[in-house]
Amino acid sequence: MTKAPPETANLPPLVPKLALLKLDKPTTGFYRYLYDVVGRPWHWVDRHRMTDLALGGIITDPLVEIWVPYVGGVPAGYIELDRRNTDADDRRTVNIAYFGLTPEFFGRGIGPWLLRAGIRQAWSSGIDRLTVNTCNLDHPAALPLYQKSGFRPYQMRDALFDPRR
Repeated sequence: MTKAPPETANLPPLVPKLALLKLDKPTTGFYRYLYDVVGRPWHWVDRHRMTDLALGGIITDPLVEIWVPYVGGVPAGYIELDRRNTDADDRRTVNIAYFGLTPEFFGRGIGPWLLRAGIRQAWSSGIDRLTVNTCNLDHPAALPLYQKSGFRPYQMRDALFDPRR
């Protein structure tokens, strides 16, 4: 995505006691909990392999933002915006590093709302490009949601999943 989508109202879904909070100083333990509960159905493994020191260096970097929707005080997922990137043409790029919900909150409209909030937050700092990666292991609605939100595929590749990793 190389320009912000048209500004539209991002009305929250009709979910009681819904709040979106930025994690100011995330702990590795809480982050690992979110990563596990959100990513387990989709076989997320990359951050499981990291040491606490390495992971902490990423999630506490001032250029990384983690936003968590809460429903009645319960974390319902997260979106992680990584502003540490510039591309080969020196364009300021934000990558949606991780995005998803805990299974208990699927189907309530929280996902599209959270993605729109993340997109709006990413573009608020004058960037040149916003990216997101997905694969066929992700939720079946992921790619259609990204495309509906204004993302367009720019690269496709095959990757193999090794469940032993």
